Amino acid sequence: MQAWLAAPPVTGSLAANAATEKIDAQPVAYVWSATRIESVIRLRGSVPSEEDRRTVLGMVKAHFPDLEVEDRLKVATGAPAKEQWLGAVSFGLKQLAHLKRGSARLLNVGLKVDGEARTAADYADAKKALAGPLPTGLTILDDDIKPPMADPFVFVADLSANTLTLSGSVPSEDARKQVRELSRQLFERPGLDDRLELASGAPKNWNDAVTVALRALSRLDSGKVSLSGLALTIEGVAPDKGTAVAVSYQLRRDLPRLFSTSESISWKEAAASPDDALRLIPRIKAIADKKGRSPNGDLLPLKPPLESE
Repeated sequence: MQAWLAAPPVTGSLAANAATEKIDAQPVAYVWSATRIESVIRLRGSVPSEEDRRTVLGMVKAHFPDLEVEDRLKVATGAPAKEQWLGAVSFGLKQLAHLKRGSARLLNVGLKVDGEARTAADYADAKKALAGPLPTGLTILDDDIKPPMADPFVFVADLSANTLTLSGSVPSEDARKQVRELSRQLFERPGLDDRLELASGAPKNWNDAVTVALRALSRLDSGKVSLSGLALTIEGVAPDKGTAVAVSYQLRRDLPRLFSTSESISWKEAAASPDDALRLIPRIKAIADKKGRSPNGDLLPLKPPLESE
C-alpha cells in the first residue's frame, strides 16, 4: 500500500519543468526607460497606472518641450513605492536633458545613464548630479556619460611674457591634471590660465603629442602652439637661430606617427650688451683720436680741397 502512495522520482522532462518553474518564480525587475534620438524621446517599459503615465508625460514635456514623444509604456503591476519611483523617473529625465543623445533606464529604483553630453557644462552638471546626493532610495547602477564630441579636437597653448594660456579641448580630468603639471615644470611664468574644456574625439596618442608640443614651446621666448586633430602648428620667437632650428628638428623627431607639423619661428638678432658698449666705445675713441693727430700730438692739418671742388 505504501508503494502505491510513494511519489514517483522526478526525472527527465519533469525535472526540467521544475527548474523552469523556479526560474519563472523569481521576481522580474520593474523596467522603465527614456531614450533621446535626434528630435525624438522614446518611452519604453512599464508604468504603474494611467495616472502615473500622465505624470511621466508631463515631466517629459517639461524637460523636452520641443521634442516629439513616442510613448510605448505599458501599465503593469509590481512597481516600487509610487513616490519613490516617480522621483527616480524625474531624476533620470533631468540627466537625460543634459545629453545630446543617450538614455536613462530604471531597474526598480536603480538608474543607468549613458550618452553624449550636449556641452562641457552639461557634462559637468550631469556628473555632479549623479555623484549625489540622490533622491530617496535611488542608486546609480551605471554612469557612462561622455563629454561632447569635438571635431576637430583642438588644443592651444599661448605663451606671453607673464602667462601661459591653455585653451581648447582636453579628453579627461586626468589629462587636464597631467597637462597642468607638465606646464608648471616647463614654464617659468607666474600665471597659468586654464581655459580647457572636456570633450570627446581626441586622436590616438594625443597625450604624447601635447607633451612634445609643450616641450617645444618652452624653448621659445614667446609663441603659440596649436594642435588641431593630427596637425600641429607652432609660431613664435626663439632666443637665437640655433634654438629655432633645434625646435623644428625636435618636433619632427618626437611627434607620434601620423601627426604633422608646421613651424614659423623667428629669432632675436644678436645685440651688443651695455657692458660691451662700455668696453668698445673708449677703444673706438682712442683709435679715432690717434689717427687724427701727428706724432707730436698736434692735430693734423686739413687737406686742401681738390681743384674740382
